[in-house]
This record gives sequence, C-alpha cells and structure tokens, in this order.
Amino acid sequence: MKRTMVFLLTVLSSFILLAACSDSDATSGAGDKPSAPDKFLKIGSGPMGSGWYPITTVMTDVYMDGFSGLNVSQVEGGSTANLKSLEVGDIQMGLNYTSDFTSAIDGGEGFDEPLSEISAIGALYPVYQTIATTTDNEDINSIEDIVDKHIFLGPKGGGGPVAFWNMMAEYGIDESTIEEAGGEISYGNYSDGASMLKDNNVEVFVGGGAPFIPALQEIEITKPIKIIPIEEDKLQSIEEKGIGIASGEIPADTYENMDEAIPTYTMVTMLTARSDMEEDYAYNLTKLFWDNIPEFESQIPERAKHFTVETALDGIDPETLHPGAKKYYEEVGALE
Repeated sequence: MKRTMVFLLTVLSSFILLAACSDSDATSGAGDKPSAPDKFLKIGSGPMGSGWYPITTVMTDVYMDGFSGLNVSQVEGGSTANLKSLEVGDIQMGLNYTSDFTSAIDGGEGFDEPLSEISAIGALYPVYQTIATTTDNEDINSIEDIVDKHIFLGPKGGGGPVAFWNMMAEYGIDESTIEEAGGEISYGNYSDGASMLKDNNVEVFVGGGAPFIPALQEIEITKPIKIIPIEEDKLQSIEEKGIGIASGEIPADTYENMDEAIPTYTMVTMLTARSDMEEDYAYNLTKLFWDNIPEFESQIPERAKHFTVETALDGIDPETLHPGAKKYYEEVGALE
C-alpha cells in the first residue's frame, strides 16, 4: 500500500513539475515581448499616396510583431490633424512636422489654442516641400506664375498647407491673392491630387517628399512634371524666422529630366504620442522603433536612410519629450 502511495505521489509530482515547466516556458516566451496597457494602438499617418503612409505601414508590422497581443492600425490624416487627434485621444501616436508640433504647444498657426496632451517621441527625417506643375504648362515657371492657377495643397488637416502659406507670405501672397487673381485651391490625398494634375483638373501640385513624392513619380511616366523653385532670399528670410521651416534642395534626378537641384523649403517629420501614455509603454514603443531600423530600410530605403538615433532630437526641445522616450535616449547616450 505504501509503495503504491509513493508511486502515485511520484507520478503526481512529475505531472506538477512538467506543468510548472510548461507554464514557465509559456511565460518566458510571452516575456520575450513587452505587453501593452491597451489592446489597440492607432497611429495617425498621412493620406494615401504620401510618404508617411508606408512609414506607418511598417510601424504597424513592427509593433504588432514586437508587442504581445497588440492590434495596430493606421489612420489617414495629416500633420495638424494628427496633433489635434492626439489631443482628444482619437489616436495614440502620430506623424507630424516639428514646426506644427511647436505651433501646437504654443497655440500658434493652425491651432486655435495650445495643445497640452502631446509629447515628442523623436525626429525622423527632413521633408522637401515640392511645388510642381506639368511641362505642358509653359507659362508656369515661378511662384508669381501660380497666383491665378488652380492649386492642389494636399490634405486640409496637414502641415503642408500651413507651411505653404508661411512660405507664400514671403512673396506677399495669401489666399485672397489667389482668389482675386482668379485662382482656386483644392485639398485631398496626394494620389488624387496627382491624378488631377495629370488630367489637367489642377495646374499646380504642392506636397512633401523625402525627396520624391510617390504619387508624382507615378504620373510622370505619362505626364512629365517640372518643379517650381523658391528664391534663395525668400528661403533665407523664412529660415531666420525660427518657425521650423528651413531651406534645402530637391536633388537632381529626383524626377525625370530634372538635371539640376531645385531650391525649396523643408520641414522635419517627427513622431509624437499622447502625454498620458504610460512611461514603460512609450519607452518600449520608442525602443522598438529604433531597434527595427533594418525593417524600415528594407521597405522604405529612401526615407529610412535618414532615420538615426543621433538625429532623433533635431528640432525637438528635450523638455517636450515623453518621459518614456527620454528614458530611452538617455540609455543610448543620445541625451545626457
């Protein structure tokens, strides 16, 4: 009887040990991935056809692979729209321009009042603002030539239109100037805007790229485009204003038959999150982003080549960083 009891206890102990090991393995496997406080993460992107959309597509894969049980989706938007969506909690992360982030905190251009629920995660890459027409519009060769034309400005809630009007102010041009000259303004996603340009439904397309805009490259196969330059003195003037807009050049050969670099204005794309996001969550989101740069380089090489931790604070006041992001940058030595 005693032998039987001992045998049963031995078998039972073995089962308990195996179960414990199994649970330990399962916990260990889950422990390889950080958990998220919520099951869903919404990331504010750009419109279809923009350079931001493929970035957030990669982010979706990175975060769904990197977290345990997290569902990630991207929401079409724009710079100012994403910041406003972050403020009310419609999204938890978003792409925007550093210039709009500064304006949002101060309640400046594009915002009726200061936003208090936004924090910086990191700067990503410079965006070259492109003012384009087609080569068959022979009368459009300078900024002054566009005032009486039908102009497409991209998404209405984007930072592009805000930057455009800031740039046009250097020329003494505003919306009333366009209207009084017989011009017209349209908004929408970049794919639609490029199609409108190709079909002659608009004469001027304005958008941001790094440096190219995918939607423009798609139409130039059948409809050659040309880029309108910004004058150097205007670029110098706006850069000196310190509103997050700088001067740059769209490199030669960015588009077909573009033999020389074209001077234009630039902004920096950054990643932003809600301020009330848990610190550990923001830390892991930041870390996973920078740990997976090879994935971005594989999918979007032209943009990802600019993604570096060394430039992650370009144009960003460290005081505006989310504590979780700040913790990461301190760990890797990007911030003292």
